[in-house]
Amino acid sequence: MKELTFDRKMIRFITWAMLFSTVIILVVSAISTVMSITNKSTQIAKNEVEAMAVNTEDNFNQYNNLIWSVILDRHVQDYLSEEEDIYKYNNDATSVLDNVCNMWGNINFISILRQDEKGHLIKGNAIPNWIVNYREAMKKDQENAIPMGNSAMQMSFTKQFSMKGEYTLSIYYPLFSNLRIGKRLGTLCINVNDANLTQLIANTGSSKNFIVDTAFVHQDGNIISSTKEEELNTKLTGTQFKDEGQTSITGKGLIINQKLSGWDFYYVTRIEWWELLKDSLWTVVLLLAVLCLIIIFSVRIAKTMVTKAYEPWGNVVVAMGEVSSGNLDTRLEVLETDPDMRVVSQGFNAMMNQLIQLMDQIKEEQYQMDQIQMEALQSQIQPHFLYNTLDCIHWQAVISGNKDISELVKALANYYRICLSKGKDIITIGEEIEYTRNYLYIQKMRYDEILDYEIIEDKNVEKAIIPKLTLQPLVENGIYHGIKMMNGKRGKIIIKVGGNDQEVYIDVFDDGRGMTEQEIIEINEAVNTFDQEFGYGVRNVNRRIQLYYGKEYGLTYYKNMDRGVRVRVLLPNWYDRKGKRKFYDESTDS
Repeated sequence: MKELTFDRKMIRFITWAMLFSTVIILVVSAISTVMSITNKSTQIAKNEVEAMAVNTEDNFNQYNNLIWSVILDRHVQDYLSEEEDIYKYNNDATSVLDNVCNMWGNINFISILRQDEKGHLIKGNAIPNWIVNYREAMKKDQENAIPMGNSAMQMSFTKQFSMKGEYTLSIYYPLFSNLRIGKRLGTLCINVNDANLTQLIANTGSSKNFIVDTAFVHQDGNIISSTKEEELNTKLTGTQFKDEGQTSITGKGLIINQKLSGWDFYYVTRIEWWELLKDSLWTVVLLLAVLCLIIIFSVRIAKTMVTKAYEPWGNVVVAMGEVSSGNLDTRLEVLETDPDMRVVSQGFNAMMNQLIQLMDQIKEEQYQMDQIQMEALQSQIQPHFLYNTLDCIHWQAVISGNKDISELVKALANYYRICLSKGKDIITIGEEIEYTRNYLYIQKMRYDEILDYEIIEDKNVEKAIIPKLTLQPLVENGIYHGIKMMNGKRGKIIIKVGGNDQEVYIDVFDDGRGMTEQEIIEINEAVNTFDQEFGYGVRNVNRRIQLYYGKEYGLTYYKNMDRGVRVRVLLPNWYDRKGKRKFYDESTDS
């Protein structure tokens, strides 16, 4: 791909900036349009659904008043209360039902069912004559009916009782005695053609301004009536019902909930985004076309201005190309007529002069580094000579049958091998323990009459890392300042290693001369400060640990209960090569 020149980059930058601005304008305009249309559509839909809710509330309240007028009627109470001659009050009660049907033109039928099942009354304008047993049909329908509110009214919206195969509303209410509280006498059933509910099913879904889907829903989510007939008797999901009319926005569109006051029902109106936004589509397209023309015109002007304004920078580009090709003698001509280019040219020329000086300096430093590396390689030959010499002494001692000298030389070789550790500053605890074991073996051969030692290891932490030569100064202090100070009495060094997933501790015990409590306090303070009068090696060990791991780790001295001193080395349980922190270059392990 061909590299773009500076002026072309500027033109591209301006173009992208204008495109970005255009996108911002489009987004802001689209959001503004959507919000405006959404608010307008929401208000229209809310007005419609509020009107539907008010009409339905009025109908339900009228149904409730009708039910109470029937319940409180003396003739109906006499009919239900009569136990001997059940037909004595049939005519009077039937007249009451006839009057109701005459007053309410939308009633299909009204029925009274006695609780003792000795009879029932039914009157109406559209009684379904094909039903053989009205009591069983109504009882079965009432089992699937849903409660309507705080009262005992129940309702169902089905085709079961329709003469024309249409959905009708059945309302059930228990009939109790006016004279004996709590005694149920029967059940009242009113079947009506509710205009509001049937209109939803008959509605094509068209509103004045957009297509909507409206459902009449019980508070538990069951859809009673809907503009989508296939939704009847299903659950409405994804909508939270609230007591007041609320608008919510989903990925599919706009949802408006309107609760019926005093009843457990909602009208839920759903409007899809396409229906909301299709009218504003042409506005957005026109705006996009205008913005595109503005961009094209602006880019042409910007291209002309950038080409003329940045033409002098072409010389800088050419000069930089020559430098990248290796011609470090390239310099720019200083133009006095252009202040900006004068500063750039002078800076470029000064930079090239400094670059040549730095390259000469780097060459000199690289030569010195090569010399240092050569000396380091030569110094590595000496340990190998030492190992080979000790190995020869070891085998000579084996041939001579002198096992003590053989083991001593072998321990010395291992001591120096681990001590050198291929130049590493950090080794594993297992390697440190092995190094210390060799040191103790050599010291025991030297002070056999006064020195014993024991090492208690925890294999679970032997791979944790530790600064090299941490334990040797502590053991040396225990021997020279503890055991040797007991005037020839035999002493013992004990090293105990333990820990958990977070920390590792190494305790070094000696049963030598020991220290007082005041001396223990002083030594714990001294390990954190430099003092030529007090163990520099111990302070050095503590300092190295804190440099590697932090000030919360290091050495702590304690007085043993019986005799001697214990010093604890506290370290974090870190593992090299296990994705945790490393302190040295792994390339040195090769």
